[in-house]
Amino acid sequence: MVQGGPPRFPVCAAAALADGEYRKLRLVFEKRDEECLVLRFEGAVYAYINRCVHMPRRLDCERKHVFDATGRYLRCSMHGIVYQPQTGASVSAMCEGERLRAVEVYEEGGEIGLADFRVTAAELIPA
Repeated sequence: MVQGGPPRFPVCAAAALADGEYRKLRLVFEKRDEECLVLRFEGAVYAYINRCVHMPRRLDCERKHVFDATGRYLRCSMHGIVYQPQTGASVSAMCEGERLRAVEVYEEGGEIGLADFRVTAAELIPA
């Protein structure tokens, strides 16, 4: 942990997360048990709380994937609400203007991880 910085929770080696792939973690976020998605899209890494803004369901609650068929958007498997991977913003008319909750993520030294003051514990969920 960097002096004065947020706690760091390694997720995986940077080379182990290809474009269009994601990892899931259990974590304590703002003192609540949550699930988090860490994903790579167009070379960059993003992390979001795994909860649709339309209904409190995991994006992958009915199917074991979070990207839509095109690989360009994140999609809730229950009602089809679609999000931009880069921002977590909904592009579905029903939830326009709403966003997934972002979690601060880092990629450095060949490692991907979470570095967010709101996270106090994190554990990778085996695939």
